Amino acid sequence: MPTTKPKHTCEIVITFGDCDPAGIVFYPNFYRFIDRTFHDWLRQWGSHNTLSNRVNGLALGLIESGAQFHHVVRDGDALRVDLQICDWRSKTFRVEYKAYVAETLCLTAFEVRGLFQSIDNKIKAAQVSLLKTIIDP
Repeated sequence: MPTTKPKHTCEIVITFGDCDPAGIVFYPNFYRFIDRTFHDWLRQWGSHNTLSNRVNGLALGLIESGAQFHHVVRDGDALRVDLQICDWRSKTFRVEYKAYVAETLCLTAFEVRGLFQSIDNKIKAAQVSLLKTIIDP
């Protein structure tokens, strides 16, 4: 994960409903938190749909994801999720996340996303170069 300043940070206050019977965040909720951070970041360009339309796409779809859990997160914790774009390929880009409670690293995660377009009535991965000029100049 990069050590540079994150492109975006999202603050999420953990509630009882985010937790499992052991009182810690139920692991699938971390995927909701990183997705929320990604979409919160896209709001500076209007929204996910606005940005996708701007580059003639249908969506900035998820291709791959993964996470490592480093420390428990509990009800009442303020979780800070930092987002960074780390790798651009011709048809994909990698988004990396670090999540903290105070200064304690709780989660590292990644997503590989692509720009999907409708080509000949089929949904296909498209070049992301135009998208890169907008979101990562």
